[in-house]
Amino acid sequence: MLKIDEKTQESLTGALFSYYENIRRGNLQVLSALMSEESYFITLESFGFRHVFKESAFKELLNNIGNDEASLKKVETVISDDLKKESREHTIEVVSFEPKAPERITLHYKEDGHPKKLYFSFSDGMWKIDYKAGREKL
Repeated sequence: MLKIDEKTQESLTGALFSYYENIRRGNLQVLSALMSEESYFITLESFGFRHVFKESAFKELLNNIGNDEASLKKVETVISDDLKKESREHTIEVVSFEPKAPERITLHYKEDGHPKKLYFSFSDGMWKIDYKAGREKL
């Protein structure tokens, strides 16, 4: 079985707490640095979903975040404002680390007592949140 060294565990734990703190603060610039680009876009889409029903133009903006910087900035501004208003606090407890492969790790934790998982992959010299890192590669 693969081992996860203490430095990596500390790095992943720090990323987990930073992830929650920056969502609470609406600081999407830091959040984007913690995540793979694809995972960041998935996050924006999930947070922006409610605006799609309120504003038809927002759906167009969401669809273009990957290829239009202006759309990305507008979506980030709207979502950041929403997150700052909600400012939800969570109690986070790290439970365990599960190596999936040399460059993929699942962090098991509890959010307000509920079991959760966050997936990480190693790319560009650092560990990043990667929602798809938990999947088996075919």
